[in-house]
Amino acid sequence: MVEIINLIVTWFLVGLIWIVQVVHYPTFLLFEKSDFLKFHHFHTKSITWIVGPTMAAELILGGWLAWQNAFEMNYLIPFFLLIGIWASTLLIQIPLHTKLATDQNESNIRKLISTNWIRTILWTLKGLWLGSIII
Repeated sequence: MVEIINLIVTWFLVGLIWIVQVVHYPTFLLFEKSDFLKFHHFHTKSITWIVGPTMAAELILGGWLAWQNAFEMNYLIPFFLLIGIWASTLLIQIPLHTKLATDQNESNIRKLISTNWIRTILWTLKGLWLGSIII
């Protein structure tokens, strides 16, 4: 049952990251400076309520499954992919969002879009891996 819940949570986040990557982040380039800061504040405040708990649940579930299965490669690989997602989030995307919270800088927006491919690819690989071992 934990495997199915983890798969569902992962695929929810796969769908969300693709929407953010292809639709949402590129819209950051369309705002005038006066509207951008309000929108960015709304974005970060709103998305945190969705992504924060879901990512935390995914981390707990992934860690639990790796541990429960004696760190077998089928469960360790998706856990390592998850660690990569968290590292990218904490070390790249959050600092860029912090900069964008006070300054609409096109270069930082483009960095956010390009570096977010790290998470998009890792989540997609994780979802595909879990799907292949669970389904």
